[in-house]
Amino acid sequence: MNVREIMTTNITKASPESTLVYVATMMRDENIGAVPIVDGNELTGIITDRDIVVRAVADGKDPSTTKVEDILSEELESVEPEADVTDAADLMASRQIRRLPVVEDGELVGMISLGDIAIKHENATAAYALEGVSEGVKAMNAETSPERTVSEEARRTESAPARTKKAAKGRHKSSKKAA
Repeated sequence: MNVREIMTTNITKASPESTLVYVATMMRDENIGAVPIVDGNELTGIITDRDIVVRAVADGKDPSTTKVEDILSEELESVEPEADVTDAADLMASRQIRRLPVVEDGELVGMISLGDIAIKHENATAAYALEGVSEGVKAMNAETSPERTVSEEARRTESAPARTKKAAKGRHKSSKKAA
């Protein structure tokens, strides 16, 4: 199965000159966590909700005046629409990324996510990719102090039912949109 068969083609995009508030508002309104950045038709990067928090808000930058280009990562991975889904999952796992722009002749034509792979692909490819993406999280957790690890574990245990219900509710909404 190739990427074109399962990619999302209705993509919300922004320009490098967009402010972080503008992009964050798009993310909220579209219920998405990443927005590809295009200059004309050329993909120049991708910005995530985490990028906004870690590279701007946490550094004290004003989101209403900070431009996307000011915090955009220089490294960008993408895949072609005719690539095999397994190859896309391998790239996602090795680079620890959850969303991958699909580019044809330098132009953004779609996005593929772990969710797309999990829902639309017939084997365990998504589980493999998620395991690779999660390696970074596991490494960060291993570096935390014992006190923080204990408190984090207690927080997860105490709120697990609420998170499960919320996650299930979110999946239900998504399946309605897809129908």
